[in-house]
Amino acid sequence: MNSNETMMAWRVADPRPIHEQPLVFETGPIPTVSPDELLIKVQACGVCRTDLHVSEGDLPVHRHNVCPDTKS
Repeated sequence: MNSNETMMAWRVADPRPIHEQPLVFETGPIPTVSPDELLIKVQACGVCRTDLHVSEGDLPVHRHNVCPDTKS
């Protein structure tokens, strides 16, 4: 993998109601994986209601700038 490659992601910048736009679209470096991990390229993903609860602050965010998905 080229070290100059980047990825795009929606992240929860500051949990608040969806109409106040809590998500920010960012481009950043692709994470480094350890030998016992697997890195996959995602073409598309869905959003579940739990993701929206995290984005709106109804559920606690366990990591700053979390990227909502069903595996976070």
